[in-house]
Amino acid sequence: MTRTTLSFLVLLFALTSGLAPALADPPAAAGPQLVILTWQDYLSPAVIQAFESESGARVRQVYFETDDARDQALSETEGAGYDLLLVDGTALTVYRKRGWISPLAPAAVPNRRFLDPRWAAAYPESQDAAVPYLWGTMGIAYRRDLVGRDLDSWMDLLRPAPPLRGRLLMVADHFDLFAVALKALGFSMNTTDGAQIQAAADLLRAQRPAVRRYGALAIDARSELLTGQVAAAVTYNGDAAALRRRNDQVVYVIPREGGALWLDFLAIAAQGAHPALAAAFLDFINRPEVAARNAADLSYATANLAAERLLPAKITQDPLIYPDAATLARCESYTRLPAAAIGARQQAYAALVHGG
Repeated sequence: MTRTTLSFLVLLFALTSGLAPALADPPAAAGPQLVILTWQDYLSPAVIQAFESESGARVRQVYFETDDARDQALSETEGAGYDLLLVDGTALTVYRKRGWISPLAPAAVPNRRFLDPRWAAAYPESQDAAVPYLWGTMGIAYRRDLVGRDLDSWMDLLRPAPPLRGRLLMVADHFDLFAVALKALGFSMNTTDGAQIQAAADLLRAQRPAVRRYGALAIDARSELLTGQVAAAVTYNGDAAALRRRNDQVVYVIPREGGALWLDFLAIAAQGAHPALAAAFLDFINRPEVAARNAADLSYATANLAAERLLPAKITQDPLIYPDAATLARCESYTRLPAAAIGARQQAYAALVHGG
């Protein structure tokens, strides 16, 4: 999934955040290189530049488009080649068992004290392995002017009306794609029931002719949602916020059946070349003023409670970024599934998307 870029609002916020002077300094020309495996546009360029200026290190980001692609990249190298990993909550336990994540000593990241305790409670296995980063939702982004009506159900995509046929973009990730179909049918997206998984696969298969493509929704000027090639897409709230800034006809909705509530973590790679530098980066990015700048730049909610208090009201009161309690109550968090349930999804996904 792609992530958001800088906005005029963010630049104004930076000028008042106390971070702007450091961001004006050029990054170091030489020094150790910190390699981060992450989504594209998921770290503020200004925050990266500030860390480089302060530390004398260089940051190189390696991008993946889906969780499946990240898992494959790490499998190919047995976790080697990176210093920091962007990991979703469901992958933490598996990554630890495979030896890809280094244990995180309590004193390694002092600024963890600023994190919201609810996220540690939600994923207890993360407490000595990773640092909560950003959180958000998965829903539908659509062009109101192209659709001609409001969308409020996953079935609006899965059993689309004629104007939407051939103009749908569906997420290219087996877990996310099945979450859409399972929620539409009234099931938990974490179900292990084979009949329910099969029903979701049948629904997705019937939808297939109406789908333009499976993949990530771009957020720059070439985005299919902006050009009109796509009228509706499954995407993430921060990406929808970026597109809304470019076109006010872009609407984001968490369907009435509910959506996914996700939390991403940053973890130190066990085979990384610079573990101390990786820990320093985690501590830097959890300084409240830095975490606030990063969240504002990306239009995502921060897991750093002290940083959240520094954000302007136009961000914290934006329901697209910070959904209200009633909306969150309709959402589910991902849980780790047994191998059989994962395999059933993966097999159906491969046949649907890749013809495998």
